[in-house]
Amino acid sequence: MSEYMIETQGLTKKFGDLVAVNGISIKVKQGTIHGFIGPNGAGKTTTMKMLIGALRPSAGGGAIKGSNIGSLTARKVFGFSPEHPRFYENMNARDYLVYMGKVSGLSGSRAGERAVEMLRWLELDEFAGKKVGGFSAGMRQKLSLAQAMIHEPELLILDEPTANLDPAGRLGIIKKLRELAKEKKITVFISSHILSELEKMVDEVTIISHGKIVTESGVKDLEARVAGNEYLLKTSDSAKMLKSLQKRSFVHKAWIDESGAIRVVAAGDETVFRKDIAKAIASNDVALEAFGIATGDLEQVFMKLVGESDQKMERVKRRFSFRLPFLSRKRSEKK
Repeated sequence: MSEYMIETQGLTKKFGDLVAVNGISIKVKQGTIHGFIGPNGAGKTTTMKMLIGALRPSAGGGAIKGSNIGSLTARKVFGFSPEHPRFYENMNARDYLVYMGKVSGLSGSRAGERAVEMLRWLELDEFAGKKVGGFSAGMRQKLSLAQAMIHEPELLILDEPTANLDPAGRLGIIKKLRELAKEKKITVFISSHILSELEKMVDEVTIISHGKIVTESGVKDLEARVAGNEYLLKTSDSAKMLKSLQKRSFVHKAWIDESGAIRVVAAGDETVFRKDIAKAIASNDVALEAFGIATGDLEQVFMKLVGESDQKMERVKRRFSFRLPFLSRKRSEKK
């Protein structure tokens, strides 16, 4: 059996002349939380709709736990919560979940048990008898997550699951999703624009832009790659050490960050830099408390990689915008 819960190969979706998703290949390991991020219009929701079988790919394909996407077998494996969930407004929360549980194949008694469990787990139990039409946006988002989990799926596909929640509600959902992955071994494939919060829960991330994958990697590896030749230094006298470093030729840039540590960008070779900074610490007679490679954060990774992708697209557009008038002139001359 494959170690991957989700695998796609060349997954593509076209709407007329518009290529919304352009040949993407994704691998999501079982039991992990995998982030799926990109700017608006990048193709995230379209990709998710293909994974759940709501849209048919124009080319390529994929599998969920070995079964072709869109198949009945694949649909039994996952639960899905959309960014803008819709409900039967006149049903109360408990009855709605029981109904969805039965639709998902649960017996009436088991659907009732799961409805109670989910409402309690998401702190909606006091609203169990209330009509969904009177729910706030945040409550509706929680109910959508409960619906996605009612049949105890092995995979959750979540499109902006914390979008309408307050900060406390978002942190609560993040904590619960981490518990699911760690304790229940449930795989979570999640899209969110709140990168600072997504960073706290995901193991790996796929970044998409203009319908194409920009990168797919572990979060820590990506953050280290973006940080590059930046180092974190803590000493007993950061102010004194900073003044000294700012005068050194092996230092490109140095500053004190919010935590009181010194951030140093090396000007040359890493081996030489490490030797020189050790000498600088000794000559300033300060105690070394910490030293290591600094890491960025998910937002820095996103801005850097998507920015590079956008620049490439602009270069392609400029290249074709220069060529097309020239070609059209040639054709008119031949006529």
